[in-house]
Amino acid sequence: ALDGSTGEVVIDPDPATRADFEARRDAHLAAREAARAFRGKRVGVGDREVAVAANVGGTADLERAVDVAADGIGLFRTEFLFLDRDEAPTEEEQADIYRRAAAAFDQPVVIRTFDIGGDKPAPYLTAPTDEENPFLGVRGARLYPRERDLFADQVRAIVRATETGDPWLMLPMVSTLDEIRELMAVVDEIAADLIAREPGLRRPPVGVMVEVPSIALVADAVAEHVDFFSIGTNDLTQYTFAADRTNGALDHLQDPLHPAVLALCTFTRAAARRRGVSVSVCGLAAADPAGAALFAGMGIDKLSVAAASVNPIKATLSGLDPDRLGELVERCLAASSAAEVRALVGEVLESV
Repeated sequence: ALDGSTGEVVIDPDPATRADFEARRDAHLAAREAARAFRGKRVGVGDREVAVAANVGGTADLERAVDVAADGIGLFRTEFLFLDRDEAPTEEEQADIYRRAAAAFDQPVVIRTFDIGGDKPAPYLTAPTDEENPFLGVRGARLYPRERDLFADQVRAIVRATETGDPWLMLPMVSTLDEIRELMAVVDEIAADLIAREPGLRRPPVGVMVEVPSIALVADAVAEHVDFFSIGTNDLTQYTFAADRTNGALDHLQDPLHPAVLALCTFTRAAARRRGVSVSVCGLAAADPAGAALFAGMGIDKLSVAAASVNPIKATLSGLDPDRLGELVERCLAASSAAEVRALVGEVLESV
């Protein structure tokens, strides 16, 4: 018997255990069936709307996102175009896929520029392949100065997709304001050149992933230069605790609902509000009902989850009592552990 939501595994379950797991399965399936009522609907908490977009990692995921009528794409992982091949994708190849994605939704499609290098090497890259700790190495935006042509091709492809929809460009693994300024200047130059030749195009909104704590801590300064933030809770948790998220011995340090991670999220949201930029959460925590409730309480504008979780998370959000969320967030930030946070949120969710 296996419960993927809790990690419980029971070998040779007795009749009582089997009945328990079957009841859990039936409840899960019933909840998913009920969540279908939210397909294509916008939901909110109180008088504030919270978009629930889809994370996409390939064309099959794109089809699933369309099928569940997600509120656009909150994270288009473009690595599938770059990995498991001997040469880089062409600008035209990328533009075709980005156009299709942008055309599939009447809401923003957030395209993350390639986050490869480090633990995701490609043979045609100049990135080092023998790094002792690739998670702290040359990956994501740190690779772009070495791969200027490859980055420029992708930026042009994303700009060209503005003719079919509303693509947004997102930079991963940024860690300093100087780095952001330099990359934004490159994007602006490329976009201006393309628009001069093809007036029907436009510069897409440009934002950054908040997955390195340094960006959350200087979010006010960063917000002056970007159009949006997207919090990647997976890596943000890893870097907050200096704990490799692929190391099973450190699983106890991988809960994104720890007060330390939540504090970084609130710093980011507060800065975004002061500067008038939007902020989303695209890490796995967004698909956790407890995480969704907390992020909604913080005032996050958008959650981005796997397509299968889009409507269940909408169902969760629709049942929340907005009058309880503000106090809940404050209590969670003052908590001493992720377990305490989950207990506090559980009390609220049980009343839904």
